[in-house]
Amino acid sequence: MEKLYKIENNYAEILLPKDIYPLVSVKKALANFMEKIYIKMDSNKDKIIIQIVLQEDKEDLEKIIGEFYNELLRESLRYNIAMETKNLRELIVGRALYTTCIDLEEGQEKSESTAENEEEYNLDEIAVNWFDKYTNKEE
Repeated sequence: MEKLYKIENNYAEILLPKDIYPLVSVKKALANFMEKIYIKMDSNKDKIIIQIVLQEDKEDLEKIIGEFYNELLRESLRYNIAMETKNLRELIVGRALYTTCIDLEEGQEKSESTAENEEEYNLDEIAVNWFDKYTNKEE
């Protein structure tokens, strides 16, 4: 098995397979460590190469690399979930904004579905302060 990283003094080099870790996930994971380390990224045809130098010698570079791998896994999972749910999120946001972005010109009639929705949802009933509606007025 190929070694995942090399450490020399306060310098380390990490090799990541491109087919496992999306570049955006690597960048997001590295962004969380910018206060502790200096980072240089490079790549070849099948690896992402990350060069790290400690900003202060008192930090434990091996511990930082371990934390980086954990963060990289978290960011990769977030990325995968975001890609899997992208269409659903777009549908929900689109549906939520659909009725708010359509302006009818003066004199234009509303469609049946819009009229039905307005009957179902009366703004005067919805936009009421909860405390005004449900608290005892005698108190």
